Amino acid sequence: MNTTKFCTTSCFQFAGFSQRPKNSNFSHLSFNSATLFIPIDGKFFVPCRRSRCTASHWMSTPAFIVKASSTTGTANDEVEASSKGVVGVDDLLIVGPGVLGRIVAQQWKKEHPRSQIYGQTLTIDHHDELKETGIVPFLKGTQVAHKFPNVIFCAPPSRNPDYLGEVREGTLKWNREGSFLFTSSSALYDCHDNGSCDENTPVVPTGRNPKLDTLLNVEKLVLEAGGCVC
Repeated sequence: MNTTKFCTTSCFQFAGFSQRPKNSNFSHLSFNSATLFIPIDGKFFVPCRRSRCTASHWMSTPAFIVKASSTTGTANDEVEASSKGVVGVDDLLIVGPGVLGRIVAQQWKKEHPRSQIYGQTLTIDHHDELKETGIVPFLKGTQVAHKFPNVIFCAPPSRNPDYLGEVREGTLKWNREGSFLFTSSSALYDCHDNGSCDENTPVVPTGRNPKLDTLLNVEKLVLEAGGCVC
């Protein structure tokens, strides 16, 4: 069974950019609105929910239990989880805060200056850099005491042998008060010879390529969880 690709928003729109991509006919996501149903050619609707809360509504318990199992080989590394120790309604978790994730983080902070931005990583190699950009880094495997209202999954499949499981784990860190966004790939579009394609272009059929099958299954998982795909 083929999976239809839902292009509901761009990563920049997720972060609050006002400029829309060219040739887009999908709605802009607003994190200050109530439930949104975003149509694509009047056929498909992807829900992106956001509770009507203000930035002053904070959860009163710590965001993390700070002991984690490190992927660098050192057990029970101490992780500095948060300077304020609580999760706010505008806070953001970036799974895989690489180049794209950092761009999103910068714009998110402009749009939500009181928010805290967290970044889940596989190693501690770039933790100092992330802290300098205002991202609170923590290792995968850190026990999270609370879920996050907004999550963007940017981690590539190349370093994740069980990518579907990784994304499923990411959706479990989302509390559904805001939005979950998975950054997919244009490789799923079934267009050749450098031809133009947009959100209406069919995706490749299941079974053509195992790697693309993984992405198709991940997109299906995210959409069924109530998230968005771009």
